[in-house]
This record gives sequence, C-alpha cells and structure tokens, in this order.
Amino acid sequence: MGTNIKARKKLSALYVRGVEIRFGPEGAKTGPFADSAADEEVAVWVQPPSPLQREMALRDANAARARSLLNVRREPNSEEALTANAFVSEMSDDTIIEYLLDFDAERRRNEAIRDVLAQDEWKDIQALQDAMRQYEDGEREEDPDDPEWVALMKADKEYGNQVFERSVELYEADKEALKILNRAAWERRAIEKRTDLAGSQVFLTEYERQMCFYSVRTIEDHGVLFFESVREFSEQDDVVRDAVSSALAKFIQDAMDPKASPGEEDGSTQSTPPNEPETSESSTPGAPTE
Repeated sequence: MGTNIKARKKLSALYVRGVEIRFGPEGAKTGPFADSAADEEVAVWVQPPSPLQREMALRDANAARARSLLNVRREPNSEEALTANAFVSEMSDDTIIEYLLDFDAERRRNEAIRDVLAQDEWKDIQALQDAMRQYEDGEREEDPDDPEWVALMKADKEYGNQVFERSVELYEADKEALKILNRAAWERRAIEKRTDLAGSQVFLTEYERQMCFYSVRTIEDHGVLFFESVREFSEQDDVVRDAVSSALAKFIQDAMDPKASPGEEDGSTQSTPPNEPETSESSTPGAPTE
C-alpha cells in the first residue's frame, strides 16, 4: 500500500508546474530563487489548478453569469438593465443597425467559409493547407520564381477573395433584413446583445478570480490552498492579485481566455465590410469556428 501511495505522489509530481512568489516591502518577486525567503517576506507557490478545480471555477463562473442575466431580466430598474437601456436609447438608427451587425460578424464569416468550401473548386483544400504549412514551417523556402509557389499564392488569394465577397453578400442581406424591422425591435435585440456581452464579461472576471484562488498554495505543502476563500483572495492588494494572475498566465492560457466561455460576443468588431479583403500571410483556413 505504501509503495502505491509513493508511486501516485511521484506520478502527480511529474506533471506539476509552478513557481514561487515572494511578497515583501519592495513588492512582489517571482522565482525561481536560489535562497530562502527573508523573515519579512511571505512566500507562496502558484501552480495551475487541478482539472476538478477548473470544473469548479467554471461552474461558479457560469453561475455568476446566470445571476447577472437574471438580474437584468427580472429587475428592469437594476443598474445593469438601466445601463443597457441608456446605452441603446442614445444610438441613432444607423448606429443601432451597425451595432447589431457587429455581433454577427463571426457568424457571417464562418458561413462564408462554409459556402466557399462547398464549391468543387475547393474540394482539395486540405492539400492546399498542407502545401502552405510547409512554407510557413520553413520546410520549403518561398521563391517568387517557383511556379508551384506562385500557383499556391494565387490560389490562396483567390480563396480569400471569395470568402470576402461572400461575407459582403451576407452582410448586405443581414442589413436589409434589419431595415425591415422597426426601432422597437432594434432596441430589443440590441439590449439582448448588450446584456449577453455583459454576462460574458462577468463570466470571464469570475472565472479568472476562481482560477487564481485555486492556484495559490502554501510554500510548505503545494497541495494546500493558501487562502481560505475566493473572497479572501479578492480582498488582497492589487500587487498580490496581479502577481498571481501573471504567474498563472505563464502556465495556462484559459485562465484569461477560457475555451468553455459561453459564446462570448464581440461588440467592438467593425462590421462594415472593408473596400479590400483582409489578407494575411496565409488566408487558407481550417474549419470555421462554431
């Protein structure tokens, strides 16, 4: 039995990553350190939360988002509801239409990608992607005199143009559909979008708060949480919270941008189609995001 316990601890230790942070009169210092902490310093260990703790953080973040949405819908005089109404009521007709179109920009692009890839012309898109990846990874050198490179760039540009043109068509169709509706319908939709965006922000804030709380351990035993509650962690000085957040971000990305986030909307995306298609070094895509 003792052997099994030691083996399990050893197995767990193989995949534990973390760093020591010391807080003192001069602020926060992040390790690793070659010496022991001074008497006036407080040392903590920061490591990624366990899968179970991540699930708990996700659960609590979803609950916070649900409470935020419920508060707006049940309490028309709540601060969130009044803010959303004031934000929308000050918009002109053209502005509110553009605001609504902003939220569907990603959906339109995904739909445009699906429509373009459905054409026989792009049935071998995987081969195009693989060829592009060879150049991006440095396996092959870009050569303007190489017919294969020229053909690849031509196909990549053509694909980008087709996605852009289809996105513009979908944008114009959505815009015309919105114009049929009246101002009251626009405001109702805009308030819903604004409320959902606020709920997503609440989710992200709470998720990060929970993840940071679970990441801080005692320096003597990395299996023991340093703070007794999320509230206690939240009440710490900005220096403490910022140091923990920065340290945790080096180990995991989803602390700041969780993949499980509930459909975060981006209300700041420019919805008006540009005069030229947006291109990058490689516009050849993977599958559209859902």
